Amino acid sequence: MESNSNSGKPSESPVRLKIVMIGAAKVGKSAIINQFLYNTFTPKPTVEKLRYIYIKLAGAFILVYGVNSNTFLEVKTLRDQIHSTKEAVSIVVVSNKIDLIKAEKEISFNHLFSDQTEIVILVGPKSEIRPKL
Repeated sequence: MESNSNSGKPSESPVRLKIVMIGAAKVGKSAIINQFLYNTFTPKPTVEKLRYIYIKLAGAFILVYGVNSNTFLEVKTLRDQIHSTKEAVSIVVVSNKIDLIKAEKEISFNHLFSDQTEIVILVGPKSEIRPKL
């Protein structure tokens, strides 16, 4: 805490947290960020130029997989790498593209994380994931 020179009372500094969003190519990471920040959906894929992750520097992770593909296996590998590097870390698993499959299949994907402490979120291109401010 810093001291406020005007009142002599301590003032709290905002907490800064580095959050890393990772997942396989074409699972919708950019679409989720655009939906969250700008409330827009653009179906145009982005090109991943480099995936270099600073696991040790991050305080939290968002792991994304597309439920219409086998990318959840890569998310499980990434999760294991994170847990082997950091003991206590916050992880949110995002199941994206739920609009492309049937409900019974999405449940079978999500049971893969049911024994973990991660939060699993299901989203699609029209999901309202932006907080109301």
